[in-house]
Amino acid sequence: MESIHLVTELLHFVIPYLIKQVQLIKGAPEQVRSLHSELQFIEKSLKQYESFDRIFMEDNTVQEWLIQIRSLVPETKGIFNTYKTAKHVQNQRTWPNSWLNAVPHVLELRDIGKRVKKMKKKIEEINSYKNKYCLESQVAKPKRNSEWLERQRREVEEENVEGFEVAIQQVTSMLLTKALTREVVSIVGTTGSGKTTLAKKIYRTMSKQFEHPAWAFVPSIYSMRDLLLDILKDLMPIGEETLKLDDVRLAQKLRNFLQGKKYLVVIDGVEETQLWETLRKEKVFPNENHGSRLLLTTRSTRVASLASSSRDRVHKMDPLDETSRWTLLKKLVFKDGRCSPELEHLGKQIATKCDGLPLAIVSLASLLDRDKRYGQWVDIISNVSWYLNQQDSPPCFGILDLTYHTTIPEHLRKCLLYLGAYPSGSEILARQVINLWVAEELVKDEGGSKAEEIAWRYLEDLFSLSLIEVVRKRSDGGIRKFRIHEIWRMFCVLKSERTGFLQIHTKFVSHSSNKTPWRLSIHHELRCILSNNQDYLPDICTLLCFHDRDSHDSKGSKLDFDRSPCLTVLDVGSTRVSKVDENIKRSCLLKYLKLNHPSLNRLPRTLFSLPNLQTLDIKNTCVMFPYLPSGIWGMQNLRHLLLPPYTMLPKRSDQSRKCLWHLQTLSTITPDGNTAALIFHSRFPSLIKLSLNSQEMENTKRCLERLNKLGCLQKLKIINRAVFPVPRTFPTSLVKVSLVKTDLAADDVMRMLEYLDHLQVLKLLKRSIRGPELEMKPNSFPQLRFLFMEEILVKTWRMGDGAMGILEELTITRCHELESLPKQLRHRHNIRHVKVNSPSHGLRRELEQLNVQQCEVQIHF
Repeated sequence: MESIHLVTELLHFVIPYLIKQVQLIKGAPEQVRSLHSELQFIEKSLKQYESFDRIFMEDNTVQEWLIQIRSLVPETKGIFNTYKTAKHVQNQRTWPNSWLNAVPHVLELRDIGKRVKKMKKKIEEINSYKNKYCLESQVAKPKRNSEWLERQRREVEEENVEGFEVAIQQVTSMLLTKALTREVVSIVGTTGSGKTTLAKKIYRTMSKQFEHPAWAFVPSIYSMRDLLLDILKDLMPIGEETLKLDDVRLAQKLRNFLQGKKYLVVIDGVEETQLWETLRKEKVFPNENHGSRLLLTTRSTRVASLASSSRDRVHKMDPLDETSRWTLLKKLVFKDGRCSPELEHLGKQIATKCDGLPLAIVSLASLLDRDKRYGQWVDIISNVSWYLNQQDSPPCFGILDLTYHTTIPEHLRKCLLYLGAYPSGSEILARQVINLWVAEELVKDEGGSKAEEIAWRYLEDLFSLSLIEVVRKRSDGGIRKFRIHEIWRMFCVLKSERTGFLQIHTKFVSHSSNKTPWRLSIHHELRCILSNNQDYLPDICTLLCFHDRDSHDSKGSKLDFDRSPCLTVLDVGSTRVSKVDENIKRSCLLKYLKLNHPSLNRLPRTLFSLPNLQTLDIKNTCVMFPYLPSGIWGMQNLRHLLLPPYTMLPKRSDQSRKCLWHLQTLSTITPDGNTAALIFHSRFPSLIKLSLNSQEMENTKRCLERLNKLGCLQKLKIINRAVFPVPRTFPTSLVKVSLVKTDLAADDVMRMLEYLDHLQVLKLLKRSIRGPELEMKPNSFPQLRFLFMEEILVKTWRMGDGAMGILEELTITRCHELESLPKQLRHRHNIRHVKVNSPSHGLRRELEQLNVQQCEVQIHF
């Protein structure tokens, strides 16, 4: 009887438990959908309040509610992504494997159901706190102007900054003393005080008085090697051998070059005494009697006193005086110089509240410029006053936050915050950022425009708003590399941390909190994160790694995707990756993957079955794929495919008629007969950029013959020996053509390209063409704006009348056989730059007699 009673009692507890577990499993999909709807509501609510976070609300309870509700977003997305991953993995299994894995899959669904219930309970609790403690008036939305803001200036031109006339005279007199010994002058000031602007003004006016001027910027986390290379690049052409040198040899090379010469070197941003001590110890800058000068900018008085030749060689940046503050603000806001007395009275008050910092004035100017109503300026005065008195933010962050919320258009804000992921001073590759923005869905396809086209416009808008500075332009004048202004980068890091948008981990400090990170940017070895059992790894969606070049990770990291199944973006930078695990197939949500280290020599074939992957960048690895896995034809969302050399496309099965509809970039493919067939059958209907690594000239020719099937193709690059087909087989949509080591007859190249009415950029590089004569027919190349020739084997260059009629820039490098330029070029009034490196003797004599008034001519020997 006792045993029967025991069984009865056991069933009394077990049966309800089993019923509960079955309900959890059966209800998991519906619960997940419900949670996803709640997540969408949370995000819309946050978006509603984000526009006035920290500006229009001073109540701590509202702030706490926002912080708590934001902290739920990453974990909630993690639950939803875990469910999608589990469902995808189960659906991909074969029928027998599906049965074998039924129990683990059911248990996983049960766990997801538990997490959903727990999360919904958290949301209810937090919302109950809000209803209990936050008054509706405290979270009332302020009136906002939703009109699109006027396009701002590209950057604050130094000519617009007032109040530096005296400073320029003072620093110039420090530099232009009669002393023949090398002198060091320092400019000291706080962030945003105009140190760099002042240094740039002086450098532009004084660089012509020195034989060898150079400018270098020092990021907050700097490398001595990079600094030395930056200085050398301004002084001489840098070859591959120089790039291989270590710090000591680079310092020696720089010292040897500067010996016996009169030089001016500006080093912008020297914040550590150790940097100057190292430069002095290595005797990088010779102290000889040639009148050389060094100009430093720094926030540190210690650096200035240590580096400067004497106390009277230190210039301290003073705040702009009252008159200069208003003059600067008036010039930026009222382009015609006319301002009503009422607004002038308010404007002077606003200028006074900026504490004489040019950056603060410039930040506010764009805000005032968009709305010149009296009442609006009164509101701005009160906001500025409140914000400038905050004690928990670095100086000027209040102004930046006010500008962020009121001047920067809403669609640009998260794009700007994303740039905070990059380390200080980073030269950011524009193309990479564009693809990341698209993968993160910060930019989406809209109407008839691709997301990438819209993202490029967004980047130009950030430049127009003076939020980034261009470091290097593309050959067509677009942005290739850029840098975010340091004050804005610091703001983005702080803002991202507060809103849960992004977290930063550096070698020395983690800008993190107890919140689950959604996006994580690592500024040191990835292994340090993966080796620790971090609780947040399962929910993380974005992982960016910017490897510390000074550390040596000889073992490498193994990428195990079981620990982070929700990843949508993974960029390991230059981290040494020893292996990518087969379980990458579980990362069905992955949209962006970049592996950049040459130590990686194999990849699992399962990588090429990821359904959502948009960008795959493995071009700098040593992975050898004679043929890519055929699974690539199922990757219907693929947009950018960047491959290592000697990779060929797989054959398509006869039954499969799939196209890679969204593929825009295909680089670099070794063409074969199959490639020609794929092009002919229009398997890449949206392809914009194609790079071919020619191995067999006949196969390359067959591909080129079919290029007219690629109606969207704009950029074409051909590497290694090739043969051109008959003329007029290239698509007329081509905007840029690059030929590298192709060894083509000059006449064949001209016949093929001269009819392309939209061609704007032509690069003939490294023995790409040969022949005694390069002849351009009259009126050929009607839209060509940029022409680059490097190491071409041509002696004579002739042009017919009207050829290259709108050419703007001409670069000729190491064309030692070219003796002269066409006479028609001398009459091209639209040419802005002619740059010639290592010309022949005949070409050198001709260039020295060229009329330089119409354009800038640079000759380097």
